[in-house]
Parts: sequence; structure tokens; C-alpha cells
Amino acid sequence: MEVKNIIIVALAVFSLNTAICQNYEQTKNSTPNIIFIEADDLMPRFLNKLGDGFGHTPNLDKLASRGVFLPSAVAQAPMCGPSRNSMVTNLYPHNLGFYRNGHLKTLPKNIWTFPKVLQNAGYKTAYIGKSHMRPTNPKLTKDENLTSLGFDYANNTGERYAIWKALKNGENIDDLPFVKHLKARGKYEQFLKDNDGYEHRSTMEEDIDYLDGFTTQVAVDWITNNTQKTKPFFLWFNFCLPHGPYDVPQRYFDIAESIHIPTPKTTTFGHLIPEPLLVDNRPITAEKATKNRIGEVANVAFLDKMVGNLMHTLKKTGKLDNTVIVFFSDHSIFLGNHGRMHKGSLFEENLNTSFIISYPKEFPQNITIKNPVELLDLIPTTFELAGIKNPNKVALNGISMVPLLKGETANVRKYAFSEILGGQSVTDGRYRYIISEGYEILYDHENDPFEMVNIAVEKPTLTATYRKVVENWKVNSGPVYKPKTF
Repeated sequence: MEVKNIIIVALAVFSLNTAICQNYEQTKNSTPNIIFIEADDLMPRFLNKLGDGFGHTPNLDKLASRGVFLPSAVAQAPMCGPSRNSMVTNLYPHNLGFYRNGHLKTLPKNIWTFPKVLQNAGYKTAYIGKSHMRPTNPKLTKDENLTSLGFDYANNTGERYAIWKALKNGENIDDLPFVKHLKARGKYEQFLKDNDGYEHRSTMEEDIDYLDGFTTQVAVDWITNNTQKTKPFFLWFNFCLPHGPYDVPQRYFDIAESIHIPTPKTTTFGHLIPEPLLVDNRPITAEKATKNRIGEVANVAFLDKMVGNLMHTLKKTGKLDNTVIVFFSDHSIFLGNHGRMHKGSLFEENLNTSFIISYPKEFPQNITIKNPVELLDLIPTTFELAGIKNPNKVALNGISMVPLLKGETANVRKYAFSEILGGQSVTDGRYRYIISEGYEILYDHENDPFEMVNIAVEKPTLTATYRKVVENWKVNSGPVYKPKTF
């Protein structure tokens, strides 16, 4: 695989995307509002209607009932930073040299990003919540960086794990919006006590004094006070939940502890696993897995309530019927499956994205579409919904899902791709193929839904087909670059 300087590829792709962006056209005058609601590390099985029938998710169940669920949707990368930066630039991780959270400290100054296209199309754009977006200029504040990427309004409210880590290291966090909020309400000392030690949990009486509750209120206020009927808006709202630490208030643990939470589907791998697939995750004991799974259900219950608050706000302000709601996670996590914890690998537990699109005006309700799709497909899909002509050309990567969602075509793509440093994966909805260090894995989800049996040797012709598919993708999806680590 040829490797070159990361700056060269980013600038080359920026130039191509800029030329495309400057030549787009809009096809309709009346355009919907669009909201991305992104969860962090959410495993689809921990939902109720869309998962394994447990989890306290009445609002996500309702959203799915008025929308389309895509269970075969995959992230381009199974880590937060690579996944989000891939989306905002509409590039694959290998186009950026961004494979792990520690890579790529800055994006090129003038890199193409999709919110800029929406701004030019007349949208008011906003980003609220957790952000792993890399800066285009390291001297910018976090909010200034987000506005440089194409957001008219930005509020990087913080990240629970980063705040907790900063407190442990004695760092100053006074400038964080959430900390200012707590101090204004006289809750900061209580917050410090809640976070004094490794095992911590919020004791806040009101949801707004927990970080994701505060972040939700910021979004509620923005939707209520800063949007208008005459101009559509695009909001990318990013939860910290259900990513650990598992520290939501006890009342949400009470919900979790009242639910029968099944044990992991698998506790080991059924065959040899190459080392790159194990770098960013590690073994977990059964006791620890049980504890984490209770915490996940509790965190998901809080997240679900906040989703309900956002939907209520859209309804109350008269915006619900004309708003496309896209709910997804940046990737998923093991949570004890295959005997592992964390993420960063190419198995189903790490790649699936809890993907719901709801817009009853144009799309059917309460249906499941099992076709393979990528998170990058969201970008041309958003463009088409925004009335931008030739969305698949305006967006360098991805394919608009609108024809699929409307039932106008049986498929928009045959294969969906994901990658880590040292491995690539492709799925067509039924089969998942993984290659790492020359070792090939092939799973048949119809007969092996939990990915335990490697049939690559048993099915050499099929394996050769997927091998060629991945090779063609690497050749045709832009240059492949070494990780940028500074």
C-alpha cells in the first residue's frame, strides 16, 4: 500500500471537493430542517424495540416507529475521532491518515467540510455537544474551530471522561460551559464530590445538572430561540452518552437494575484473531462485563429521556413535521462480547451504528431496511434532502439513501466499508469480510449472527470475491496515507 505525506492528500481532496462545492445547484425552494442526533459508543443491542428487547428506550422506540431502521449501517472507523472527522470531511480514514484517536492533531486549514455546503444552500447550521473534531488551526478555541468547519453556532459543552480526567490531573476546567453552568446554580462543589474517586456517580436532583442533560437544554434553547420558519436549520447534536464512565444519577440505575440484562452473546473468539484487531480493546472478566452492561443500560435510559426532550421541543415549536431526524452512533463497543471490552476492531459489535432516519413526510414509518449503508452516505443524503442537485457528485464519497428510503430502488450500494490501522472490512448485509496482516476472515450472518465461525477457507470463491472488492476500494477511494501523529 503506497504511503505519502498526509498534507498532500488532504489538500488534493480539498481542491477536488471545493470545485464540486462551487458548482452545486439547488432543486427545490421548500427544504426541511435536519438534525443529526449522535450517541457515543452505543451498542444497538442495548435498545428495546431495535435491539434485544431490553433497555429502557421508549423515546427511541417511538422515533423508530415513525421512521426507518437500518441495522446493517456501519461506521467508517470504530473509534470516536476517526469516525466524526471522516463524516465532517466526507473522507475515509485512510484519506486523512486518521485511524485512531491519537492520530491527526490538525486538519488542513481550508479542507472541505459538508456543513459549509449547507451554509451556502441557505441553512443555519449548529453543532452542540461533545466534539472530537480536529482543528484547522490549533490556536482556535474549540467553538471557533467548529465555526471554521461550517457551523454558524457552536457550543462544545464538554466530555464527561475528559472532565473527569482533567480533575484527576489538577487541570483548570473553569472555561467549560458545563462548569460555568454548575457554578451559576451553586452545584459545582456537589459535582466535585460526585467525581472524587474512580467509582463515581452523579447525585444531582435535576437532569440539567448532569452534563448530557445540560447539553440537551442548550439544544432545546437553540431550537426554541435561534431558528425560524423562513430559513431551514441543520443541527448536529452529540451526546457523550452512553460512553463511560457509567455515572448517571441513581434513579437511572434503578431502572437498569429492574431489567433483566442478558449476558454477552459470546465470551471468546471462535478462531485466530490478528493482532491489529486486538490493539484498542482488551479482555474483560464476566463480573466486570455484568457491571458495565448495567451501567450501559442506565446511561442509555438517560440518553433516551434526552432524545424525548428534543423531540418534544420540535413538536412544541411546530418544527417536528418538517424536520428530518437522524439518530446514529459513531460506532459500537464490545461490552463483554467475544470476552472483550472497548472498541477499535472490525467486528459487528464495534461497527454497527444504531441508525434511524425519521421523516414521515417522505419516508415510510416503522420499517427495517437491511441493505448495507455507511455513515458517509449521510452526507449526500443530507444534500439531497436539502434540495442540492447531484448530491452524489457534490459529496466526494457516499451515496444518497433517499431513493432507498423512499422504496424507489432495491439498493443504492452493494458493499459498505470500514477500516482500522492494519485492517479493512466490507459487508453486503449478509457477509462480513475482514482482512488483517494477510489473514482473511469471512462470516455468514445468516447462519452465524454473532461472528464465531470463519468460513474463509471453506468458501474460497466467495472469499476471493470480497478480497477483490476490498482491493478495488483501496484503489478507487483515494490515496492511502500513514497515520498522522503530530
